[in-house]
Amino acid sequence: MRVLATGATGQFAGLVVPALVSRGVEVRAFVRDPAKQGQAKDAGADEVAVGDLRDPASVRAALDGVDGVFLIIPAFAPDTSALGTGIVAAAQSAGVRRVVFSGVYHPSLALVNHASTRPVEEALYHSDLEFTILQPAMFMQGLLGGWQSAVADGVFVAPYSKDSTMTFVDYRDVAEAAAVAFATDDLVNGTFELAAGGIVTPPGLRR
Repeated sequence: MRVLATGATGQFAGLVVPALVSRGVEVRAFVRDPAKQGQAKDAGADEVAVGDLRDPASVRAALDGVDGVFLIIPAFAPDTSALGTGIVAAAQSAGVRRVVFSGVYHPSLALVNHASTRPVEEALYHSDLEFTILQPAMFMQGLLGGWQSAVADGVFVAPYSKDSTMTFVDYRDVAEAAAVAFATDDLVNGTFELAAGGIVTPPGLRR
């Protein structure tokens, strides 16, 4: 299977490329910055398509000849929903067989970055595509900035209340689930919450 991997050089989705390659999946990395083509190749991508999710022509070119799409979209962009549904429609028009969407945990929440993914999920449900929807909890990799400030200054800084309860997932595990979804048929037409065990508050992260 040949898969177009969006976000292929990103902090999180960049972990998907080597996971796919390890499962024998051919990867066409989709990158916006031409200067990052080498980074995608170093991660294991067989080929690189330079383009932008907001540029339909580059998306169509990138989709040509692929069997699947790993889709991740900017969480806080004002056009998140439109970007996602546009890619789903383009994939269907291009004859793509399977889409794996890395969305968010609990998309039913009214939070903007959660609710904006619901139309993308609905587009997949109503399409003729094989799909796997991954709903990961907060990424452990996202703790790195707060951890660095804690080490340097003794203060853990986070953009949410100290009383917020949350659960986390290592995005390497999300990448592995995405790879399984392309390399096998085991997760076809399924929606899966991905989280490590336990619920913590920010102060609890110290323990």
